[in-house]
Amino acid sequence: MTTGSAGTTGASPAPAASLATVLDAHPVDAAMGVRTEDDLVNHLLQAAAVELQTIPMYLYAMYSIGGVGTSRWNPGMSAQRLVRSIVIEEMLHLCLVRNILVALGAGDMVTFYDEDFIPDYPEYMLHRHPPLLLHLAPCTKEVVRDVFMEFERPYADPKEGTPPKGQYATIGLFYGAIRKGLEELDSPALWAAPHRELQYVAAYWNKDGGGAPLPVENLTTAKAALRMIVEQGEGADPKKPLVSIDPLKPKLGMDELPHHTKFQRVAEGVEAIGPVWKVPRDPKWFQYAEDEAAASVNALFNAVYCYVLHFIDVLYRTPSARMDANRRSVRYGYERTFVSAMQGLLANIAEIMVARPVLAGPLAESRSGEDTQIGPTFEYVELPGSGRKRHLIDLCDRAARHFPALGGDNSVRWLLEKMPDL
Repeated sequence: MTTGSAGTTGASPAPAASLATVLDAHPVDAAMGVRTEDDLVNHLLQAAAVELQTIPMYLYAMYSIGGVGTSRWNPGMSAQRLVRSIVIEEMLHLCLVRNILVALGAGDMVTFYDEDFIPDYPEYMLHRHPPLLLHLAPCTKEVVRDVFMEFERPYADPKEGTPPKGQYATIGLFYGAIRKGLEELDSPALWAAPHRELQYVAAYWNKDGGGAPLPVENLTTAKAALRMIVEQGEGADPKKPLVSIDPLKPKLGMDELPHHTKFQRVAEGVEAIGPVWKVPRDPKWFQYAEDEAAASVNALFNAVYCYVLHFIDVLYRTPSARMDANRRSVRYGYERTFVSAMQGLLANIAEIMVARPVLAGPLAESRSGEDTQIGPTFEYVELPGSGRKRHLIDLCDRAARHFPALGGDNSVRWLLEKMPDL
C-alpha cells in the first residue's frame, strides 16, 4: 500500500508526483505538436491520464453530498445528479481514448490499474496553465467554481502568459493537437489493425447524460470520438452552450450542457447541492490507522476501486465474440458485471462510510467540535496475484463487523460473491 508523503497530522500532504513516470516515459511537446506516431501515442496516453484525474475527484465530491436511500444511483439533489452524469461521461471519455489507442495498435501500452497511473491527490492537473492543484474535497460552490470549472475551462486566457515548455494551456488545446496529428498522419497503414473486438463499444451505463461508446477504425471514427470528448467536456464553442446528446447523430432539441456549463450551474446555485457530509480534504489511509472501523472500510473501498480499474484492463484484453444462442459470451458477461461493480460496489461502500464519523486519530480532531466523516482515499493498493475475489470478500467481512449494512441480501457482500475472480 502506498504511504503518501504527509506526516501523521490531518493536514493535506504536499502535491504528489505520481504521474512523473508516465510523463517521463511518454513525453509531449506543445511547441512541436504531433508529428510522428510516437507523438500521437504519447499524447493519447497523457490524455487517458488527464481523464482519470477527474474521476476520483468528482466522485469524492458526489459522495460527500447527503444521499437518499442506500445507493448513489438513486435520484438525489440536483447537483448530485449533475455531477454523477459528468463522472459517467468522464469514464466514457477514458474508454474512448483507450479505444483510439487500441485502434492504433498501442492498446497494450496503457494500464489503468497501475501505481504510476492512478492519481494521488493533491496532484497538479496535466496541461493546464496557470497550474491547477486538484483535491479530494467535499462538494461546495467554491470547489466547483475554483477547481472543477477551471479543470473544464474551454480556452486559455492570454493574460495568464505562456505555459511551461512542453505543456498545453488547456485540455481543449491539447485535444486539438491530437486531432490535428491524426489528420496529418492519416494513412491506411495507421489503421491497418484497429482490433474492434478489443474495444469497449457496448453496455454503456449512463442515465443522466449523452454519448455512447463507439468503435474506432479510421480517421472519421477517431475524430468522432475526440469530438464527443471535447464537446461534452469543456465545450467546443462558447457561443453554443448546448451539445448534442448524440454527437454522431444530432437531433433538434436533443441536447445537454457541457461539463463546464453544468458546473457553472452548481457554482451559481441553480443546481442545489443540499446537505454535505464533513469529509476530510485529501485524506490518506494512515490517517485512519487509529480507528479500526474507518481503516477497515477504507481498505475495502481502495481494494474495490483498484479492482474496478483492473476490471477495465481485463475488458480490453478479452475479445468480443459473435453472439451465439448456445454459447455464453465471456466479454459480454464482463461488460454487464463491470457496470454492477461501479454502481453496486463502489457507490454503496462510499454511501455507508461517509455516514460514519472518524472516532480516533488526527482526522477525529476538529477545532469546530464537529465530527469528521470517513472519506474514501482513492489510493492504489496492491491486490494479490491470485484469489482477488476472496481477498475482497475477506476485507468486506472485516469491515462488516463495524458496518453491518455491508452484509445481508442485496448488499456489497452479496454482490462481491457474484463478481468474477479477475
